[in-house]
Amino acid sequence: MVTNYKKMQWEGENTYFCGMKRTVFSICLLVLMLSCQQPPEVVQQGDITFFPMAAKRLPDLNDARSGHALVWAGDHILTIGGHTTGFIPTATAEYYEGGRWHTLPTLYPHDTPFALVLNDGDVLVGGGYESIFGVGQTWGVECYHPATHSFTPKPIVDKKRAHASALELENGLVVISGNWYATDFTEIFSDSGEDLRTDTASDNRSYPFILPVGKDNAWVIGGRIGSYSNALQNIVDQLKGEPFEVDLLSEWHPQSPLDRNVQADAYRVGENAFLIPAANKDGQFAPMLVNEGGFSLLPMEQALPMKGPWGAIRYFGAFWTVPETQTAWLMGCDVQKHVFLAEIDYQPALQGAKAKLAMHYTPIVEQFPESTWELMLPDGTFVTVGGMKGSNYDPSDMVFAFYPKAAPEKPTLLLVIGICLALMIGSWLVFVMVNRKRRQVEPPVASEENTLSNGKSDLGNKLEALMEEKQLFRNKDLRIADVATELCTNTTYLSTCLNGELNTTFPAFVTNYRIRFAQELMRENPTMRLSQVAEESGFANEKTFLRSFKAICGVTPSEWKEQGEE
Repeated sequence: MVTNYKKMQWEGENTYFCGMKRTVFSICLLVLMLSCQQPPEVVQQGDITFFPMAAKRLPDLNDARSGHALVWAGDHILTIGGHTTGFIPTATAEYYEGGRWHTLPTLYPHDTPFALVLNDGDVLVGGGYESIFGVGQTWGVECYHPATHSFTPKPIVDKKRAHASALELENGLVVISGNWYATDFTEIFSDSGEDLRTDTASDNRSYPFILPVGKDNAWVIGGRIGSYSNALQNIVDQLKGEPFEVDLLSEWHPQSPLDRNVQADAYRVGENAFLIPAANKDGQFAPMLVNEGGFSLLPMEQALPMKGPWGAIRYFGAFWTVPETQTAWLMGCDVQKHVFLAEIDYQPALQGAKAKLAMHYTPIVEQFPESTWELMLPDGTFVTVGGMKGSNYDPSDMVFAFYPKAAPEKPTLLLVIGICLALMIGSWLVFVMVNRKRRQVEPPVASEENTLSNGKSDLGNKLEALMEEKQLFRNKDLRIADVATELCTNTTYLSTCLNGELNTTFPAFVTNYRIRFAQELMRENPTMRLSQVAEESGFANEKTFLRSFKAICGVTPSEWKEQGEE
């Protein structure tokens, strides 16, 4: 018995020490791997700083798509039409909700259509290629209703179109312009189907910029002329008045995306003022300011870099502006598939100084498409949906999200220590099991001093008190830096408080205060015009107010007032 016991003891100890050897080896290997891994870091290239940002792959589309429309519809991402594998148009749409994509049938196929989010929150979509391989144009128009996820037909456009853009005027009429492989016409579209106006465009533009200038006027500029040509003329069409030439457009050409339109609100930096991307003959990109005063390049401290730390950068050709923070964003990527977001602080340039530039980048994004469709969400997140892997015959179903204010996750010292402790504990458990010794380890009791408070921090309480007492949100040019100055802190601490403690972003935080203030105004002044409510509440314009109200409350301001009366 004694001999057998000693044999068992020796075997148990041998097993234990073998386990310890494996544990030590595993720990050394783990530490070596983590020490060799290069965490994302801030990169300095000349006078431009590249900040790391987080990226995440979202669930794939149900169908691969290219040439589709991509918009924010009420409270969800919506993609309509396009063509799928084999360059075949698809009569479907998909919306993202509950962590997955849901497919809907459309009334007509729309491959490279125009898509416009209307003031009431519905989405007007029309036109596109007539058949497979991108041939011909169509005139079918329909409307998507976000609340019911359904489509209803609308009157057809006056001229068949593909690659068109659209803009809603203050009177509810819609301006449509742009075409592909065919003569271009600028028309005014209405729900009645009445032919209000159709004018031949000065140039055959593809996905032009249609920008509102004044109350009932609009300028039509940019877009690629003809078919695949990038040549542009310096002629600007307008709804009211004759076409006119702009000298600056002879040197700097507005760069609209090749296969889709982006709505005017995405470029808005003020009342009847817009920031659009432009490029010269050398391919240099620059922000162009367009307003009633004319056209000018935005003065910048640093030029947009055409070459990053890992090679040439190709920009996608669409600015996304955030009037609340007075920043504009431009997405691009390099051949290694680092994705970039250029952040332009344009506020100094509007006051006679120079705009400031910061660049955000991701590590290499595997399987990122050669070309893609991007969208900026209300919370500042960017998503890319579908696109082309290499050609129109091989579209992508991949969806990615990018978070410019969040750095990629990287291994920390605490993580290494935790893994090492876990391996050592596992080895100890092997020894215990071999020797059949039961040991019970009582879990440590959490002391009162280590218990975290569920209440808000001092900074969070001060932030909410400041908003309620001083009503800073009523300033339509309010920036996070202004609030940080009022609170005697910096933007980093304030952003951390908003993101981590209040679970929101600065634009969303301010917008919620503006919506609540607007509701109070409408309760106390039922006859006040919505444009005045928007201005008093701090919104840049009525359209931004209507869109934000519908996204947060689920109804329009008029519907909300009617519910209150009931």
